[in-house]
Amino acid sequence: FCGPSSGFATCARPAVFCCVGCLSLLDRPSSLMEHVDKSLFAVLDEKGFVPDDTRNAFFRKLRMQNSNRSCLECPNRNPTWCSLTYGIYVCLECSGEHRRKGVHISFVRSVEMDRFTPEQMIQMAVGGNQKALEMFKSNEMGKTSGSGRPIDYYSKPAQRYKQACEDESKKLCALMGVATKSSGSVPAPSPAATPKADPVDEAADFSFAPTPK
Repeated sequence: FCGPSSGFATCARPAVFCCVGCLSLLDRPSSLMEHVDKSLFAVLDEKGFVPDDTRNAFFRKLRMQNSNRSCLECPNRNPTWCSLTYGIYVCLECSGEHRRKGVHISFVRSVEMDRFTPEQMIQMAVGGNQKALEMFKSNEMGKTSGSGRPIDYYSKPAQRYKQACEDESKKLCALMGVATKSSGSVPAPSPAATPKADPVDEAADFSFAPTPK
């Protein structure tokens, strides 16, 4: 999966390792900067979260990518949950499976109801369903593999990918001067929060500027 067409740097590593070993944001800073700009984090609340309008615009753009329009693990369309741990998008049903594994394995958030810190948004920009699908497929797991095996998040390949995602998000945070801390410390959504309509729309405005009311 390495090479110009994949977005990964070329290497001579075995396929089982290459997609993790070549996950280098420093090889592709311009593509990441399309989604993450320091001005995105110019306004934060007293707890360090970005405004909802900023969150919505950010995820609207990322979720326009074809691979992010469906759940990583099943055919369900327009997933509204994500795993910060792997930078992936999953549906409500699959998010429940992730929660049952525990936050040490997969930390899930709602892209419509939960609050996000700059670090967590960078985690999602570094990730994406396409990279995760390619990595798991190379290890004979996931819906695009020929094995029919579900993704094993306890496996060594999954843990290597988890660490690679964490390392790359920290690099980008350092480049942008964004403070890092454990994503598990983020509070749960307010019980009064209500989900908004799915923002995935071909005619959507992709700018990060808050939509005028």
